Amino acid sequence: MFVVVYDKTLGCRWYNTQTGQIGGQWGESGAASTSDSFLIGHVVLSRSGNYVRIPANGGFYVWDVATLQVQYCPVHSGMHCAGYTATGYNSMVQSRNLKGPMDVVKRPLSDITQIEELVWPTVPWNKVPQDKHFTWNNVDINDSVPVCASSYDRIDKDEINVPYEGEIFCIETDGLASTIWRFAHNRAHWYPQYFNTQPLGSVSRNGRFFMFTSSWDEQLGTEVNGTPRSDVWIVKLQ
Repeated sequence: MFVVVYDKTLGCRWYNTQTGQIGGQWGESGAASTSDSFLIGHVVLSRSGNYVRIPANGGFYVWDVATLQVQYCPVHSGMHCAGYTATGYNSMVQSRNLKGPMDVVKRPLSDITQIEELVWPTVPWNKVPQDKHFTWNNVDINDSVPVCASSYDRIDKDEINVPYEGEIFCIETDGLASTIWRFAHNRAHWYPQYFNTQPLGSVSRNGRFFMFTSSWDEQLGTEVNGTPRSDVWIVKLQ
């Protein structure tokens, strides 16, 4: 229930998500701007250190660390804050899945109601959209370099019949155009009981390589305990 941020110069800040109290050695102290009480599983600190994104209650909260301001982004009520995300310096990228299977948007953490669509024109619906794991380790201070992702299907498994399914791709985020760079199929076969079978990916900090896990169409066999084997693969992004 505690979100704790430590600054090497200023010291600690904390937010008790059960009582709604915020305090610490710097910044404002008192009751959070939201009266919601919730428990948390994990949190993500923005690269600037100014914001913490807190997944909870089906959506997520954003705490402006130096203040008492906490915004809630719900799944419903028009905000559509479900799906996987990536956090940059002062903004975040999210797969919204509202207008189509590639409905990926960017939100400033200072005001998560402001939505910038990154993919246009809209990709038409074909079936239930694939999950997308985002990675933005290469992000710059302006949150303007491409965000990368790996996609996988929770239902049809190996069936790929439209673009962006089971792929490694990157999306332009600077708002100047809507470019999607498609690099490879990840060839991952997902089993819900085995977390490692997701094509979990991470882009290098220089944005030149993408590392991900995959069973490579189940050609790798199984571990000694029967778990489907997933190896690490690297795509050169060029």
